Amino acid sequence: MVTVSVVVPARNEEEFIGPCLESILAQKTKPHEIIVVNNGSKDRTAEIARSYPGVKVIDQPIPGLHIARQTGLLAATGEVVANTDADCIVQPAWIATIARAFRDPEVVEVYGTLEFYDAPWLDRMFSRYGYPLFIALTDKLGQPNTAGGNHAVRRSVAIEVGGYDVPYGEDLHLMLKLKQRGKIVYLPTARVLTSGRRLKAGRWKFFGTHFSNVMRRMLGLPENYGQDYYADRER
Repeated sequence: MVTVSVVVPARNEEEFIGPCLESILAQKTKPHEIIVVNNGSKDRTAEIARSYPGVKVIDQPIPGLHIARQTGLLAATGEVVANTDADCIVQPAWIATIARAFRDPEVVEVYGTLEFYDAPWLDRMFSRYGYPLFIALTDKLGQPNTAGGNHAVRRSVAIEVGGYDVPYGEDLHLMLKLKQRGKIVYLPTARVLTSGRRLKAGRWKFFGTHFSNVMRRMLGLPENYGQDYYADRER
């Protein structure tokens, strides 16, 4: 059986970290370990995370989502490192689906979709039906589009290629490096629900940024994901 470590980067996430960890602990296929990277939180994030049995909390005071993900990747001991975000709720069989895919030794990364659970109706419907179609299409075009809150990597290979080493779009930059090393597989049944706070700057900015960057990637142009996603959680 493939061992799967779960890494959750967290900065000022006292509102969300509990439900996130509960969804991971409720998985029928148990993770090898759960690591919360407390990335300089000024609230009760670390305290809440430590209250859950079996959850390991690592303090990383240097802020940055890529730094937190890299800290978790290096600390993990499982063959596979699955990533989700502190405002996410992983759905049943998430870990089992990921572990099954990595039985193929050529697979270096897998990813699934994100669906808003507390956004306006239009955004929830688009994330539930439109986003999976978009991801499936880009997959067929040979342009995988991983999501930071729902992806898993083969740890040894991810470390070999340098891991998460850019501050913006760190998940997609790692994906592009891994694409040169093996198979990247889209798993439509590996579902994760996420907070609608990602739409804070507006739905068209959020969706448009991802769409335009897929197009830029296909054209060989540099991508631009803007400000680190932690920016909206500063106190």
